[in-house]
Amino acid sequence: MEYRDDVPRGHWKKSQKPYTIRRKPISPKTLSYEPIYVETSSGTASNNDTWKPREETNLIANAESEFPNTSRSIKPSSKSQISTSYTDSNVSNGLLKATENVKVAGIDEESNHKGCVAASWRPTWLRPLVLAIFASLFLFLAVALVVMLWYSANNSGLFESHQSLSHTYVWRFGPTAFLTILTIFWARVELQAMMYMPWISLRSGPSLGESDLALDYTTMLLPLVFSRSFRRRHYLVFLVASISALLKAQIILAPGLYSLTELQVTRPIDVLLQDTFDSVTPETTYTPDASVYYRARAQYDFNVDYPYGVAEGFAFQTFYTGSEFSRGTVANPVTATVDGLFLGTQCVKLNSYAILEQHNIANYQGRGLYMNFTVELQFDGCEEPFIVPHFDAWPSPRLNATFWGLQTDSKVARPCSGLPLQAPAFLYYNGVFKLQSDNSSEYLHPPAAVICEPHAWLSKVQVTDDGLKPTVMAVYDERRPLFTPNIMTMFNNSLPPKDIWHADTVSGWTGPLSVDLRFRGHATTEFPEVVTTDMLQDSSQNITRRLGPFASHYHLRQKQSSGGSGTSLQRIVRLTINPKICLAMIALFIFNAGITAFLLWRYYHDTSVWHRDPATLLGNSMFLSNHPDITNRTAEIKGPSPDWKSGAFTPLVLKTTSRVVFCIFTILLASSLIVTLRHSETSDGLATIDEDGYLHLMWTSFPATIALGVSLYISSCDWSYRDLATLYHLSRSACNSCDLDRSLLDMLGLRALYYSFRYRLWSVTVSQSLALVCGILTSLISIIFTVEIIPGSTPIQFQQKTWFQIRDNVGYELDYTAKQEMFNGLWTRREEGSLTYPENTFDNLLFHDLESIDILDPSKNLSVAITTPATKVESQCTQLSEDTYDISHYNTTTTNGTVAYYAAVVVTFCDPGNDKPRRIKKDIDLGITDPADPLGSIYFSGMLQTQANPVVDGCMLESQLAHSNLTTALYPTYVWGAFDPAQNNFSFVAVWTCKYSWVEVDAETNLIFSDGRLAIDPENPPRPDMASMRPLDPTLDLNTWFAMYPEVDLGGTGDQFKGVEGPFRPLIKPYGTLDMSAFGDEGQQADVMQDIYHNYALSSAQLANVVNRKFITAESGPAPAPVVEATVYDNGRRRLVQNPTITYIVVGILGAVILFNIWALVSALIRCCGGGDSWLLDMDARGLAPDGFHSIASAASLLQNSNVATHLPPGSEMMSSDEVHGHMHGLDFRLGWFRRECDQTRHYTIGVMGDPAFHYMGVRRSSKRASAGSFRKESVLG
Repeated sequence: MEYRDDVPRGHWKKSQKPYTIRRKPISPKTLSYEPIYVETSSGTASNNDTWKPREETNLIANAESEFPNTSRSIKPSSKSQISTSYTDSNVSNGLLKATENVKVAGIDEESNHKGCVAASWRPTWLRPLVLAIFASLFLFLAVALVVMLWYSANNSGLFESHQSLSHTYVWRFGPTAFLTILTIFWARVELQAMMYMPWISLRSGPSLGESDLALDYTTMLLPLVFSRSFRRRHYLVFLVASISALLKAQIILAPGLYSLTELQVTRPIDVLLQDTFDSVTPETTYTPDASVYYRARAQYDFNVDYPYGVAEGFAFQTFYTGSEFSRGTVANPVTATVDGLFLGTQCVKLNSYAILEQHNIANYQGRGLYMNFTVELQFDGCEEPFIVPHFDAWPSPRLNATFWGLQTDSKVARPCSGLPLQAPAFLYYNGVFKLQSDNSSEYLHPPAAVICEPHAWLSKVQVTDDGLKPTVMAVYDERRPLFTPNIMTMFNNSLPPKDIWHADTVSGWTGPLSVDLRFRGHATTEFPEVVTTDMLQDSSQNITRRLGPFASHYHLRQKQSSGGSGTSLQRIVRLTINPKICLAMIALFIFNAGITAFLLWRYYHDTSVWHRDPATLLGNSMFLSNHPDITNRTAEIKGPSPDWKSGAFTPLVLKTTSRVVFCIFTILLASSLIVTLRHSETSDGLATIDEDGYLHLMWTSFPATIALGVSLYISSCDWSYRDLATLYHLSRSACNSCDLDRSLLDMLGLRALYYSFRYRLWSVTVSQSLALVCGILTSLISIIFTVEIIPGSTPIQFQQKTWFQIRDNVGYELDYTAKQEMFNGLWTRREEGSLTYPENTFDNLLFHDLESIDILDPSKNLSVAITTPATKVESQCTQLSEDTYDISHYNTTTTNGTVAYYAAVVVTFCDPGNDKPRRIKKDIDLGITDPADPLGSIYFSGMLQTQANPVVDGCMLESQLAHSNLTTALYPTYVWGAFDPAQNNFSFVAVWTCKYSWVEVDAETNLIFSDGRLAIDPENPPRPDMASMRPLDPTLDLNTWFAMYPEVDLGGTGDQFKGVEGPFRPLIKPYGTLDMSAFGDEGQQADVMQDIYHNYALSSAQLANVVNRKFITAESGPAPAPVVEATVYDNGRRRLVQNPTITYIVVGILGAVILFNIWALVSALIRCCGGGDSWLLDMDARGLAPDGFHSIASAASLLQNSNVATHLPPGSEMMSSDEVHGHMHGLDFRLGWFRRECDQTRHYTIGVMGDPAFHYMGVRRSSKRASAGSFRKESVLG
């Protein structure tokens, strides 16, 4: 064999053909030994261990292509007749060395080249097709991730999913499991690259170094593999191992690749429009409805939600979805483009004026100064002046004699270019006559006047309805004028009775200006002394702006259904991809694809190792028997290795120290999981996780890394067991050629598991089973931790800042009355919109103001649970029996023939200790019957109010109306019922007496941040504990009913509902929730009492919040300021939660791993103590093979003295496996000590059983115990 030691292997040209290892030429003639049978006296034949040489010819050639004319079949040998072929009967130095006595055909250099046959066998996982599939798969995964990343970025995710733990687990477990499987398959590539790299190097050139012959990557740790492969330029191993490491890194990254994100998407839906504004005509009439005013004021004062169909500045068509007429929801709001009705007022101002004529009468009919005058008003934008006659009388002294005018409808028909004149306009003016400085005559102070035209138009608006607070998304510019009747008339029918003005003139402050001032909470005393034109214009426009949307909603909306289209903003969960992790994985996949493609190109020819697999024990024998030069070199390099005979090598992972350390680690890991699970269940999670950042990799990738370490150790144990399985099987029992020609290490897991059962290699069975189970351990543990929203609590203290005190000034004042009227709007139509109560109040509960806590972050989703005293008005009511009151009725006939009915109620109150009762009388004007139903019931209700308790003090105090503005308790007596005109009698009467007083109760209250301040959560209202109710000390002044209720008109004729007095009117629809018939229904007494009490208590609490709240100072309030205990809840707290089910599965797997290792340790201990190993789990791997036993040198060391090669059919390396095994059928092989009979030398090797010339002595340990060291390698003959 020619060597080129002068040229370094690394500098060979790439174009040079791979070096082809020449096999030893096959001799056309070999010597064969066959037994000599001797006939005994009994007539039987016996060989007596005597063998004679036999010449065999025409054996099969080395290869069909090399010796095409000499190949033929050979009959397989059997146990009964074993033919052992030797090249020399007296040879003593090995079966694989060259012969001396056999004639060999003259083989010169040229014939040797002709005898070389190119290698055709490749390792399965290093074949070009396999590498091309892997390269394509890596590239496909990279492209797929690129597409998914682009699609996710442009479509807010990949596709819809569900926000549940199961789906979360799928998208964490799935990618991890897929990459785990991919890594398992690539591990086969890595194994075969490590296993066959020395053979590839041997084929690549003749200058194979000593270290390469002794090289075995399969027993090295990964860092050592990288180091040695790179140093020896074995780039196939280096790059394949690099890909394997990168795939493991991708397994760690995979759990964080996908995440479920909640998004909102828009989808088209059909909507059903419920009404329209197009059908409004100028002939439309208006029913008085004061709820327009009160609802508008409630929205203005308390930010009450608009009713559905009203938005700021306009009213819009209402719409529904589905057959059930459902609205949108917070989770799925609905958006539609509908008609919006807008109202506006355009005005022209007064430019100049003149008095055309004036007549004064000093004292006209005793009424005072009478003035009859005509004023000419000239306005900007109007071509002609307006002539306005006016007359009125004022009492003396004649100072500031004020006159008002309001002319509406068609009386303002002059052409004005400054107005569109598309709707009726109105003239609104004011003037003041003052005395001259010498008091001689009156003069007209510059008057104020405007001409305004309220008009309406329709525009398309885009409205989003979430079922609670519809919002306007867009208003389009296109306008469609709406010809409506006089809008000021509509407003006039939307006001409380006291604010309604007459058609032509207004008296005093009645009119748009007074309505606007009262609307904004001004008392009469705060009205301006001098009115300007700007005031009149602003008030007219303010009324339109503030009342217009509500008036359009209640007056101009017409029921008419029609179809339409809209969109639904639906809250969905989409699978999104993490950009940074995705980019990292894309780069790794591209890198892997590039490396694999490079390997495919670079090692396309080099992976053709030989004619068949040379790495199995049978393949080693074939290769070395046909290439004695390699055997000679290994003998020169290493010699017969003593490691096979007396070595004590044990793979690192199977050493007792490694097992003990790993067992302790696994026990700690399983215990930690159990401890953390208990902590997670008892502490609502393990830790609080921020939403931003990449900290989530700690609970996805870090556990996956630990689990990967456990899985790698079990895989390493399984690797070592499977690697030693064939040798262990050979050392324990006889094997056939098929067993010798296969390696459990080079099998996929399930196939190796099958053969472990077949060979009864229980260590391999258990380790392989655990390796398969631990293959999903990484995927499972990647989903063991999830993030859930779990509110967290922290105790905290608040200090009270305010307290409640009786007003300093309790006299009757108009501004106090204005404050009382401010809350009237809270009574009407409460069900049409949510009420945002003033700070520190909720409904009829009044709370102390607490100091703000700076440490609380308003930007977080925090809430505060607090049990704090709440102040409220409590009622104690009793129904009076019929013997405590008298009720009578009478009627009169009016001039037009209508019958009017009246009632009188007398209630008797008496002190039980006093014999003098007191009687309180109440006259009630029942009104007239309904013209449409003259025989229908007439309903009535009224109130008898006393300042003191009539039950206790009625016998000693005169009955008096409670007009005082200072009382700490109120004792109203309510009476209501129904009168039947047909029976001319009462069909039902109820009389209740109540006591209203201030009490204090403990209320569980939830506070949330609103505009940076803590406020009561309207979605989670306070829950008062009525068992803790106690009188308020010190108590507060309690308002009387005066100005505490809204003035509303119930419709009908003017006298039809006279019998229903003020406080009861807001209880009736449309203002309240009751029908008029409730006053005649005995079953609704509780509803009537509850509604009237609630309205009063609501207004009282809201009023006290304004006038009775005081700050706690050194001079006022309790000292020290009370401290209130509270609990702060972080409702957006993202907690890391450990899943119990996954934990139990993982702990179960770890438990099996622990039991496996403990059993192995116990097995090793029992074996050391001399116990049997028939049932032991641990494979006795100590000294079974030397370190690096897969190297070519180790194989040559083990097999150079074996008789296996002598039983190989000629040209076996060119045969198929089935042919080889067919020829060797019936041969049994063992690993152990053999004695060569010809020279009586002892050899530790793999040999054929039943060969008389090569006698099997036993396994290593048994033979040593039997011989006690008497065997020596040298001959025992001489």
